[in-house]
Amino acid sequence: MIDIIKQNKVVLVIVILIIIAFVWFGFLSERKPTTSLLTSETRSDDSAAEQEILRLLLDMRSIRLDDTIFKNPAFTSLRDFGRDIIPEPVGRTNPFVQTDNLFEVSEEDQASSAVFEQ
Repeated sequence: MIDIIKQNKVVLVIVILIIIAFVWFGFLSERKPTTSLLTSETRSDDSAAEQEILRLLLDMRSIRLDDTIFKNPAFTSLRDFGRDIIPEPVGRTNPFVQTDNLFEVSEEDQASSAVFEQ
């Protein structure tokens, strides 16, 4: 028994410290009154934040936009410099599927690869 204690001094000290910590926090710390996990909150129907949101929504409702800018000659003389997107050919549905003729080498490619082999 003494041999086991001598071999495992570090483990024994850690276990004793953990037990002391549990005793300290469990029995010797101040007891707080237990509270229920489920609590009900009463909320007022007219909180300040709700009143502010309601006031902002009513202010936004009264906003009127003037569309005369769209009839202005300066606006109508503007040009669109955007470019149309040209549709590209779609690739294979599964690019990882093995195909037999995936790498077809043309005669020009063979001639250019011969330069590097020398």
